[in-house]
Amino acid sequence: MKKKKKWIWISLLILVLVLFGLQQYYVYVTQDQRQEEALAIQAAKDQLGITSPDELRKYVWGEKEGDDNIYWTMTAKNKDNQDILVWVKFDMNNQPVQGTGGVHSELLQNGMSETQIRSRFESDVPGGEIKRIMPGVVNNIYVWQVYYKADTHNYYRFYRFSTGEQVDLVYTVPNS
Repeated sequence: MKKKKKWIWISLLILVLVLFGLQQYYVYVTQDQRQEEALAIQAAKDQLGITSPDELRKYVWGEKEGDDNIYWTMTAKNKDNQDILVWVKFDMNNQPVQGTGGVHSELLQNGMSETQIRSRFESDVPGGEIKRIMPGVVNNIYVWQVYYKADTHNYYRFYRFSTGEQVDLVYTVPNS
């Protein structure tokens, strides 16, 4: 009986050590992303004076010149306590771009909501299955990016944040 208790305690200790190791590994793997989030929030606070940032998302889209557009987007409140959508541009060194074009914001009430874009998409692509909608930037236009499946392919479609008009770009994801 004593031997059984000993093995139970050893098994529990090993389980705790494995769980602790997995948690430490997760922290290590995600530390760069958490640091970028913190930099994006700080840049938005410094340049716009935002409060209560929420719904942070990383957006990456390739450009024709070979450089990637890297943005962190978030919803927040501005100095006047109005709801805004914020785009924070990052450079290739994972640092927020300083100066003009580094941080951009739009009042949510002046643009299209995700729900409105969803409705617009459903009328444009009947039968399309939306997988994700997120704010982003394509060809220097602030947009909603819709990633969806139609027929046997996946696609990206873009709608202007300000008006909901479709940007003349539909990207087909190759089948694997």
